[in-house]
Amino acid sequence: MQFNKSLMTATLVTICGFAAMSSVNAAPSAAPNPAISSFNVNLTVNPICTVKASPADVELGNIDAGQATSTVTSQTALVLNCSTGAIANIGLTPASTSSADGTGNLLGGAGDLETIAYKLTSISAEGTAWGDEGNTVATAAALKYATDISTAIFVTVTDNADVTPGAYTDIVKVSVAY
Repeated sequence: MQFNKSLMTATLVTICGFAAMSSVNAAPSAAPNPAISSFNVNLTVNPICTVKASPADVELGNIDAGQATSTVTSQTALVLNCSTGAIANIGLTPASTSSADGTGNLLGGAGDLETIAYKLTSISAEGTAWGDEGNTVATAAALKYATDISTAIFVTVTDNADVTPGAYTDIVKVSVAY
C-alpha cells in the first residue's frame, strides 16, 4: 500500500509538472485580427456675420433752398452673410450727431455749421427712425451662410433745408451684432 501511495504521488507530481511546463511553453493567446481602437473627431463652428456689400452712398439729389419735404428720400441696402440660424441686429449711427435714435444732420454751409435734419428708416421712408440703441433692425434668421440677407436703408430729409446753398453731407456708421 505504501508503494501505491508513492506511485500515486509520483504520478501526480509528474502530471502537474508536465501541466506547468506545458502552460509555460504554450503559445500566447492570439490578439484580435484586425486590432481595434477608436478616436474622436471634434470641430467647433463659431457664429459669424459679415458685411458682403456695404451700403452704397445715398444721393438725395438737388433741391431749391427752403423747399425740402419728406418726399426728399432715397435708399441703399446693406447685404450680410450670417451663419445658419444667426439673427443680425443692425445699428445705424450718424456721425454728425452720434445719435443712437437714427436721426442725423447733413452738415454744410459756412464752416460746415449749417444743418439739414434727416432720419434713417427701414421698410419705408415713413417708418420709425432706425438707430443703434433700442431701435436696431433685426434680420430674419439666416438660412445658410452663402444666402445673402439684404436690408433696405431709407434716408429721408425731415426739415425744409432753408440753409446756404451748397453741398451737405454726413457719414453713417453701421454696426452688426449677432
